[in-house]
Amino acid sequence: MPIIRNFILKEWLRYFIGAFIVLILLITVAELISGFLRTTVTPMEVLFNFLLELPGKFKLIMPVSCLAASLFSINKLKNRNELTAIFASGYSRKRFMRDIAIGGLIVASSQFLISSFIEPYAKSKKHLLIQDGHTKFKNLKSKGLMASTIDSGKMWFKSDKYFFSFSTFDKHKNQLNDVTAYFFNSSNLIVSKVSGDFAKYEGDKWLTTNATIVSNLADANFPTSVRESLYHLNIDETPKDFKEIEADITTLNFFKLYRYIRKLNEGGINVNEYLVMLLEKVSISIVCVVFSLVAAIGAFTPNRRGSSFGKSLIGVFVFVILYWLVNSYFIQLGISSKLNPLLACFTVPLVFALYLTNYFLRNRKLK
Repeated sequence: MPIIRNFILKEWLRYFIGAFIVLILLITVAELISGFLRTTVTPMEVLFNFLLELPGKFKLIMPVSCLAASLFSINKLKNRNELTAIFASGYSRKRFMRDIAIGGLIVASSQFLISSFIEPYAKSKKHLLIQDGHTKFKNLKSKGLMASTIDSGKMWFKSDKYFFSFSTFDKHKNQLNDVTAYFFNSSNLIVSKVSGDFAKYEGDKWLTTNATIVSNLADANFPTSVRESLYHLNIDETPKDFKEIEADITTLNFFKLYRYIRKLNEGGINVNEYLVMLLEKVSISIVCVVFSLVAAIGAFTPNRRGSSFGKSLIGVFVFVILYWLVNSYFIQLGISSKLNPLLACFTVPLVFALYLTNYFLRNRKLK
């Protein structure tokens, strides 16, 4: 039986690699032609941009390649009557589907590693390869807070008169959380310290709540400390400045992104958009297995006269289009906080997984 299993996996993986290469070439040609038509970028910048964004395309390429691998490999086995021979030898359909699932799991694991680690790493190098890439390529637009927040626990900002730290910046509320500011004189001596729960931008100034102000730090006398429920934090930056210094959250790997989301959640910030981004890395990997099994249901009709490859091809790709449309809609609902992120990312894969389970149960008598 290991010989049959290896034969099935070999055929499946061969078609997977073929479909993967074809899709990569199609995307490469389309992206490079579109990039070379731009007059504001050099050919080398277009090439670098394509390579940086290519790992992100895998979330579309991998599932479709899994689907094509199952569809074409089974059709080949049917045309050669090898599928009938496999089942006639006592190799059950359950084992056959399990072997297909193993191929899907191999791809799913690769997809998770690419989306969770390789893609963020590639995007973290964009500033080294493309000068001013954010303005040249809109697909490199940043979002999220600086990654240094993850490592140090706080983000530090310095000007010529003060430096301050904050844990998170809420772009929806225009609010800095857990603020501590140090003001220094021309001799670079710290003269005062201001700390508060948060600083909110109202009108044209930052108002800090429950502020503690420590003064006279540069004097020989003891410093003085006072508390105020509402204090004007005299810094020059505006919310627009903090949005501009934000780094790209997509440069964080899976574990750093998880810690980032947890920290934002502790600060009372709506994290649904980022949570969907995290969970989608898992759900898209599951989709690779689902697509592999969806296209493999032709194994239940091993006789080539019992089914039409053309009909199967059309039906499967209609399924794929329907899947992506519905799944994209749910993802957008999750990002806009109209749907729980877990439901947004896993409802559609779960529905199709239940459909597959039902199909297999209805055909369980076929050994």
